[in-house]
Amino acid sequence: MGSIIVNDFGKVYWLLALLIISGCYDQNNLETDKSLRRDENVIRQIHSDYVKGWLENDEEKIMGLFEENSMIQPNKLNPIEGKENIRSFWFPKDNSITTINDFKTEIISFNMLDSLAVTTHTSILDWSYQKDSTAFGMIQRGINTTVYRRQNDRSWKIWRSMWTDIERVPN
Repeated sequence: MGSIIVNDFGKVYWLLALLIISGCYDQNNLETDKSLRRDENVIRQIHSDYVKGWLENDEEKIMGLFEENSMIQPNKLNPIEGKENIRSFWFPKDNSITTINDFKTEIISFNMLDSLAVTTHTSILDWSYQKDSTAFGMIQRGINTTVYRRQNDRSWKIWRSMWTDIERVPN
């Protein structure tokens, strides 16, 4: 009978140990899930701020979302590397005026890979351009992929962005 008590005690001990371990495992998973959700919310906010920045013609808001060594790959153009080169491409100091009339996006894919996050989104961009006597407008429908990278301070910045136009219609 003494061995039964020891065996029962051993079973109870192992059952308690298993419950404690699984509880810690679940707690760690909950913390990881919370952290991933927090990171996803931050990435989605950066995406939203990017769209808002264009609609508000806010150069600093847009450029503040990018890493110093970021790169963009516009449709049918060579990659543009470095934050200042991107700034010069998007915001040239040549007296031209580019106006974003409308910009709609929908994130269709979101993936986290440790210190990287990747979104793919559809977009409809309605914009116009004017310089001297040249003026035109365009509506572009496209697919965009953006890679965000976690910074040393745990914040997120846009590291890479590329887009492909599905349709371009003069406006």
